[in-house]
Amino acid sequence: MPTVSRIMVAAVCSCALAADSPLVGAWQLDPGQAGQAALYLFTAGRYSMVWAATGRQDIPDMSKATADELRAIWGPLLANAGTYEVTNDLITIHPIVAKSPIVMKPGANEVYRFLVEGKTLTLRQVRNARGITVESAPTFKFVRVE
Repeated sequence: MPTVSRIMVAAVCSCALAADSPLVGAWQLDPGQAGQAALYLFTAGRYSMVWAATGRQDIPDMSKATADELRAIWGPLLANAGTYEVTNDLITIHPIVAKSPIVMKPGANEVYRFLVEGKTLTLRQVRNARGITVESAPTFKFVRVE
């Protein structure tokens, strides 16, 4: 098979796999979860997660902010992106870039239990980047926006 044909077959197969995955798309945190906002994006094999508390105080001049003020806006923020894989009802993420250094160390990953029902995604972390089982993680509900 000529190289161009193999590339076209691989591209068609990738699109078919992406279309079959219930995670592929843009998911926004359900507005009913007050005090927080999030947008999670999934492609066929990559993801991006950004979550933040909405009540963070604005700092008009960051060059004059105190250490406590900076911690107050930086602390309630999650941001990471990388690759992922799905096994049954578990998503294992492999961050390439992250706000927290531990999350992007070589070999680090996190595991979430998920369920997609119609346009709703529920996620609950079951293992953190340190490999520790998370017993009492909250369950978050997302709504498909794309």
